[in-house]
Amino acid sequence: MSEQQKAIVQVQSEKSLWIKLKEIKIGVVSLPVYIAFSVIVFIAMYAEAIPVDMMGGLGIIIAFGWLLGTIGNTIPGLNKFGGSTILAMLVPATLVLFNLIPQNSLDAVNMLMSEANFLDLYVFALVSGSILGMNRNILVKGFARMVLPMMAGFILALIIPSTIGWALGLGFTDTLFYIVTPAMAGGMGGGVLPLGLGYSAITGADYGELIAILAPASILSNFFAIVGAAVFNRIGEKKSHLTGNGTLIKSDESINLSEDNEKLELPVSYGLLGTGLYLLVTLYIAGTFFEGIIGLPAAVIIIFTVTVLKYFQVLPSRVEAGAKQFNSLISTNFTLPLMVGLGIIYLTLEDVIAMLSWQYLIVLLSVVITLGLTGYFISRFVNMYPVDSAIISLNQAAMGGTGNVAVLSTSNRQELMPFAQVATRIGGAITISLMITAMRLLG
Repeated sequence: MSEQQKAIVQVQSEKSLWIKLKEIKIGVVSLPVYIAFSVIVFIAMYAEAIPVDMMGGLGIIIAFGWLLGTIGNTIPGLNKFGGSTILAMLVPATLVLFNLIPQNSLDAVNMLMSEANFLDLYVFALVSGSILGMNRNILVKGFARMVLPMMAGFILALIIPSTIGWALGLGFTDTLFYIVTPAMAGGMGGGVLPLGLGYSAITGADYGELIAILAPASILSNFFAIVGAAVFNRIGEKKSHLTGNGTLIKSDESINLSEDNEKLELPVSYGLLGTGLYLLVTLYIAGTFFEGIIGLPAAVIIIFTVTVLKYFQVLPSRVEAGAKQFNSLISTNFTLPLMVGLGIIYLTLEDVIAMLSWQYLIVLLSVVITLGLTGYFISRFVNMYPVDSAIISLNQAAMGGTGNVAVLSTSNRQELMPFAQVATRIGGAITISLMITAMRLLG
């Protein structure tokens, strides 16, 4: 081979390598772009030159969040158990524990999360957009069919594990509010975070300390729900008459999942995104306004307001589509960065480790077992397949959409995703609202 041919081969090989590097995604950008941007962020971090403002805080949490999320999603085994979320929270918390993040950067993240209320923006965008973006037929017909096993599971999963916690010396009310409730709150973004906001408004306790107490219950219950789904899937494999293999209802009756889709699946546009943002701002202002009048936390008011608006189709379809698109914008880009912010500011590992007793784990395991068995046995009264009903019920202990994917992927029932989302989102909204109200009444 001539020198010229060797040079051509080398150039082609280099181009091929560059193309491969560009195909690797870190978050939503290619690897070369991520490296170019993040090198600047990390140099500024460790030179203690990060601006202590919203932009500086965003730079830090995005740099960490997109990287750790990508790593968590690629580790075999861990990616089946919400690895991206776990790494995005635990790694930054560990860095803080060993003083590996400069104080200047901690101040910037604290400013973003607390003073700039980025946390509220994320939480209420997720809550409003996920409910308004849900297919109304699923909300109405699917929820109507699921309401009996969901409510039975909800009630039993409050009473039985809390009683077990009392018997093990954890206290009935502490177990109920701080272990059982966050386990069924619907995940971190739309569950634990608004739950913590509500608890903080009622008790006056520090929000960060509450999140550190509530978050482990959500993470561990999600893990147990995944294991439970694998167990019920195995039951279905051995006893085929008990499972619809992704079909929930035992009849020829069908639930039209396509109705409303054309209204909700509009092309992404800047105008719709702006509409979604304005709706979110309006709901937030209304929630905080009426909080002072009726005494309920803004989170509860917003959740139920959005549910009613969706159920009765009060809002124009373009407004609902805007809320859904804005939710997608926020959740796609900022879910994992937000977990980093929570890990840096709110997740104190010493406190978490101190909580993880065998009694704590038994209570969480009993929550998942209660939900699964209730869905399994109640299914016969609502003409649903027991195994599929049980797997849907387990989603009441899942960590939002990530948890839904993990639970259904483990059991090979991705067809049940719409119903799993109802169980997680609506079930979580009911849990949050009722338990915050109960805490206020008891307090």
